[in-house]
This record gives sequence, structure tokens and C-alpha cells, in this order.
Amino acid sequence: METFEIVAKKNKKRNRNRIILWSITVVVAFFGIYIGARMVTGKLISNQAWKVVNEVQLVESVAFPNIETYTWSANGGDMFHGGIKGRQAKDIYGIPLDYGEYKADFGIFNINRGILFHANSGRYTESGATIQIENNQKVPQFYNKNAKEEKGAPVHKPTRELPYVKEMQNQLVEVALTFDKPYTLKEIRAMIPKNLKTNWYWIGTNSTADPSWWQPSNLYGTRPDYLTKKEYVHKKEAEEAIQNLKEGERLSNRLAQMKDVDGFLVNLKKYIATDIGKSTYNNVTPSDDIKTYLKKFGKLDLSKKEDLEKLEFSGVILTGKAENFAQLEGKEWIYASSIGASIPNQPYYKLDKE
Repeated sequence: METFEIVAKKNKKRNRNRIILWSITVVVAFFGIYIGARMVTGKLISNQAWKVVNEVQLVESVAFPNIETYTWSANGGDMFHGGIKGRQAKDIYGIPLDYGEYKADFGIFNINRGILFHANSGRYTESGATIQIENNQKVPQFYNKNAKEEKGAPVHKPTRELPYVKEMQNQLVEVALTFDKPYTLKEIRAMIPKNLKTNWYWIGTNSTADPSWWQPSNLYGTRPDYLTKKEYVHKKEAEEAIQNLKEGERLSNRLAQMKDVDGFLVNLKKYIATDIGKSTYNNVTPSDDIKTYLKKFGKLDLSKKEDLEKLEFSGVILTGKAENFAQLEGKEWIYASSIGASIPNQPYYKLDKE
């Protein structure tokens, strides 16, 4: 018969083994839950980051005159939060010009857009000009021929800065032209000299507000390459398709099912259906101009040249060599001209329209 002392030792050993086993089980379970939670929250954070990227790309496709994000990177974060930053650039006659950085922070269920769409809008000077502080570049401005002062908000006098451009010797210059009235795309193409590059078209405004005060994210229009429809697949969806490709399945077939459509009118419709990037100035909401524009042109088929050329615009962003802008001086169809960014020309640059 076992003595009480032997039984006690066996029970103690058995209990110790139970405690060790339970401890190991708890630790393994904890790490399993932790790793699972990290995977889930990591996926949610990744989805939020892609949401920010897609939002910015959509807004830049219908706004931001001659401004486009060229790089993205992560900006800190933890298990439940993340951040992303992007850098924007302008195209100055084929030469990229860095135009500053913006950031967005987000949690697994929310996005803090903050100044996401107003990061590089610039600072107003006493003369009414706007300077982008980070790179000390002048911001090109558009004007409204029918602008009226409302609620004490002053209306800027339209600038006519074309005569100054020829004095900017050996520079590549960006200039915003506001027309005296809307013109069709066909007319505009005939009006713009061949040795200047049209970087962006502005749809104008039907309001009596002064758009020279507006943020770049509220000036609506398009780059020339968005005028016609393009089919594409989002990078995120493409990566997932590659990872989940079944044996014997063609990647081209999978991607064909995921194609999205891009293009000026399509992008305007996508944008107006969201609540991102929109602002109001003295009870005027610039995005209302998109609704008016779509009522007039929304049913056009831009794959047809005759429909494409019916589109109307109230201004353009041009870039080119300073000396090539002199031929625009005195044109009756120019209501206002506003110099934007500029950079010294260099002999090694490969310029557009040489």
C-alpha cells in the first residue's frame, strides 16, 4: 500500500503536469488568436490603404489640373491603424516636376482624410495669386466671366499674364487659359498652337462664384488621355487573381472578367456618386457643375470622333517653351491667363512636341 507521502507526491506531479499543459495550451491559443487577429486586421488595413489609393485616383481623374500622384508609400501604423502618403507631380512640357506630399491616416473601419485633397493647394497673396509653398511654385488659376461678389467674398480680377511669359527666357512654363465662352473640343484643338501642349481641360462653372479661390480638388475637367474610354484591371484585384488562379485556368480569362472602364464621362459619373473630395464655397458647391455637364454631354459616345468633338470646355492648362506663348497674345477668345509652375529648360531634356 502506498503511503500518504507517495500519493501526495504523485498528485503534486500530476497537478504540475496539468498546469504545464494548460499553460502551453493557453500560450499556443493566445499566439494563434494573436496571429489570426493580425492577419485579419492586416487585411482590413490593406483594404483601407487601397481604398485611399482608389479614391485619390478617382478624384485626380476628374480634378487636380495637371497634377497627378506618381508614388505611394506606407506611413507608420500598428495593428489597428495605418497610414499612407503620396507624392504628386506636374507635367511641364514632358518634364515631371515634384509638387509635394500628402498623407492620410486610417483605422480598420474609418479613414481620416483630413487635408488629403487640399494638401498642396497653396497660399493666397495680396495680389490674388496663389503660391504652392513647398516648392515655391505659382498655382495657375481659372476665372469666371460671370462671377459676382457674394457675402463679402471678393472677386479676383482676371489676370492677363501672357505678356510676362516671353520674359521668362529659357524656361518651360505652365499657363492656365480661361476662355471668353465654352468652346467645343474640335474648336479648341484648332485654336491651340501645335508647339504648345494641352495638359488639361476645364469644364468651367455655371455659378456666379469665383473659381480662382477654389482648391485644385474642386476644379473639374480631364487630362487628354482620359477623353476616351480605357479598360483596365485594378492592381489589387490583379494580384489576388494571380494568387487564386486555379489549375488549368487562364489568367487572361480571369482578368477579362474583372475589367473596369475608365474615361472622362465615366469618371465624372463615378465621382458624382461618391461623397469624397467635395467642398462648398459661400453656398456654391462646385461639383454641381458636373451634374449640369453630364445632363448636357453624359449620353455622348466618346469612342465616336463626332461625339468626342462635341464636348465643351471653358479653359485649358498649357505647357511649353516660354517663347512659344507669344503667339497667343491678343487672342480675343482668351478671357484670362494665369502663369503656373515653371522650370529652367536644360539641353538634355527630351521635351514633348519638339
